[in-house]
Amino acid sequence: MGLINRFLLLLLSLMALALSISVLGAVFGWLPEAVWLDAIHYALGRQETIAVAVVVLLISLRLLGQVFSSSKEKVASKGEYVIESGPRGEVRVALDALRNFTDRLAREAHGVRDARVTVKAKNRKEGADLSLQLDLVVGREAEVTKLSEKLTTTIQQQLEQTMALTDVPVTIVIKDVSDAQPSKKHRVV
Repeated sequence: MGLINRFLLLLLSLMALALSISVLGAVFGWLPEAVWLDAIHYALGRQETIAVAVVVLLISLRLLGQVFSSSKEKVASKGEYVIESGPRGEVRVALDALRNFTDRLAREAHGVRDARVTVKAKNRKEGADLSLQLDLVVGREAEVTKLSEKLTTTIQQQLEQTMALTDVPVTIVIKDVSDAQPSKKHRVV
């Protein structure tokens, strides 16, 4: 759910909360009948009431539309990716295997202290699409532009050579620059 829809949901929820408290107050007698009847008669005679009602109606319709709309594309980070499909069968690779493979390649690069790899597979009508994101912690000695170019080229070449995957977009995000020693363990997320 987007930021705008969350804000609209917050407004609608606060209005529903206030209305519920008012109704409970009237039912249990916390609000005298004369007070809430006068408030209702006053509100029904105002033009602002119409404006608020229209705004609440529009917000409700927008959120209701979001509930029943299908997402544009589904992104998977678990499961399998079809490399080759033919009359004799399919060749699939687990997304975890792609993640581990890319993780090892990233950690072997000079200057990389830590790596976190995210693999996304998007299923579309005309075929699947695969993308990689690497969140890296690099040392101060690393030249980020050269490192990212070299790492992107290496990953794309290895994916093409090993798994026949071409044109896989690789996004590199430098999360931190650190003087710490490279982590010994292979942390795969």
